[in-house]
Amino acid sequence: MALAGAFLLAPGCAVRRTTRLSTSQLPPPPKEASAAELIAKVNAQSEAVRTLVATVELEPTAGSVYSGVIKEYQDVRGFILLEKPAMIRMIGQAPVVRTNIFDMVSDGQQFKLYIPTKQKFIVGKNDFRRPAKNSLENLRPQHILYALLLPRIDPAEEKYYVEEAEEGVRRYYVVSVFEVGDGAELQLNRKVWFDRATLEVSRLQLYGLGGSHIEDVQYNGYQNFQGVSFPTRIEIVRPIEDYRLAITIQKATFNQPISPEKFELKKPEGAQLVELGAQKQPEEPHGQ
Repeated sequence: MALAGAFLLAPGCAVRRTTRLSTSQLPPPPKEASAAELIAKVNAQSEAVRTLVATVELEPTAGSVYSGVIKEYQDVRGFILLEKPAMIRMIGQAPVVRTNIFDMVSDGQQFKLYIPTKQKFIVGKNDFRRPAKNSLENLRPQHILYALLLPRIDPAEEKYYVEEAEEGVRRYYVVSVFEVGDGAELQLNRKVWFDRATLEVSRLQLYGLGGSHIEDVQYNGYQNFQGVSFPTRIEIVRPIEDYRLAITIQKATFNQPISPEKFELKKPEGAQLVELGAQKQPEEPHGQ
């Protein structure tokens, strides 16, 4: 006993502790994939979606541009209509009474946003950004579009490289995609993360000029919708605008025709028209 105690107390000696994780805590063994296979997966997922009609649940978090309007609500229902390449409409409704909190639409160049509680009808270019007293007025429909439409990777026009990454017990492939700038300069455009347990796209990071990080999207809960594998949980972070939004898809229909008038949003009678300027902002992503 004395010898054992002396050994344990001796300088330089350490007691080894072993922590065992339960089987449920361990991810499946990592799968292998080549760069060509990863690019093919991205492009297949991108090309699988032409239109989307979805009923969703919206969950704003601290710092969200939604917080000034939605923070008092616990059950915010949303409706999303989307058509490639750049048409999107999104409506948010209050709980119980299901009156509209906001209604917004974009054609890829211009956006319109109607806020019934403020009786404001806001129109502007997608790349215009300006601090507003009502934080909801900073919202841009294309932020949602970027998250829902995974961009293709074009090896003929873009440069890329693949690396491995680890976060906690999970392992990933990360495909970094670059645009060719002036001369030999490369501009980081986006990073696509693959969970190696499933080889599903788990994250998309978008970058602007100078490498500014403009959007971070997490994908979870993939399900099969009419033959389209699509995440049911999408979490969006916009560092520049300082907001976060989680979208949970409750129902979704893919690749069915959407009539053009569904993407029309007219100014209601009596609403105040607010026209924003069209100054180009360099932080927005390219090639979307």
